Amino acid sequence: MDTTTDAGSDPFAVAAPFYDLDLDGYDDDVPLFTRLADAGWSSVLELGCGTGRVAIPLARAGLRVTGVDLSPAMLAIARERAAGVEVRFVEADLRALDLGERFDAVIAPLGGFQHLERALDVADGMRAIARHLAADGLAVIDVEAPNADDFTPGPQPLVEHWTRPWAAGGPGAQVTKLVAVDAHPAEGVREVTWHFDVQHAEVGLRRVTQRFVLRTITPGEIELAAALAGLVVTGVFGGYELEPFEDGDERLIVTLEHAGEPSAGTHGARRR
Repeated sequence: MDTTTDAGSDPFAVAAPFYDLDLDGYDDDVPLFTRLADAGWSSVLELGCGTGRVAIPLARAGLRVTGVDLSPAMLAIARERAAGVEVRFVEADLRALDLGERFDAVIAPLGGFQHLERALDVADGMRAIARHLAADGLAVIDVEAPNADDFTPGPQPLVEHWTRPWAAGGPGAQVTKLVAVDAHPAEGVREVTWHFDVQHAEVGLRRVTQRFVLRTITPGEIELAAALAGLVVTGVFGGYELEPFEDGDERLIVTLEHAGEPSAGTHGARRR
């Protein structure tokens, strides 16, 4: 049986049950964001919070966290995971988000901004950051760094990423994740297909398929979108230790502030 997404429903309902399995053990970026607490910030807005992978550790670190995501299925898992931890979760499209409040920090971890398919969507997302960022606040955007495959048109081979036991599927269940990518450089996007092959001795094999589009975002696009929103780029980094960004890096991490504000970076104390 092959189950695919319905474009008119929750965009990630199909993949949500496997999302934590996919990122099991991945917390490389969490220390970067917990530095916000060490630097004296207290309130954080996370855009594209998914199942709470980052939001919940930040709340445990003492930050007041609001997580926003478009997917009700992802948020349902996040709320279950956050039992006993004070985190506010909001279902909303970040492009039009307006909570009527400002935060010391606004973050978009692990490629969340890449789900904004058009350059104008990126600009709208940046305006949402500006609306919610305190006058002396800090924004952090983390996306995949552009690479050669992003600019090679056409489909790439189907790749098996992993096979893992799946406790939620019952005794003996396991899941294999396969990924196919079809790049459209002229549009600056990639069509991504995730196949989750669920195997169980009693049930047999079931394939679950999730399709979505990711934008390839360059430093220049972020800088332009920031300027349109009244923000300024204060740092461009190639990894979670905030090393300088270079060609060949896997991540592109950008820090931003309101234009005209002095730069403190992620290591400095919060301006009072």
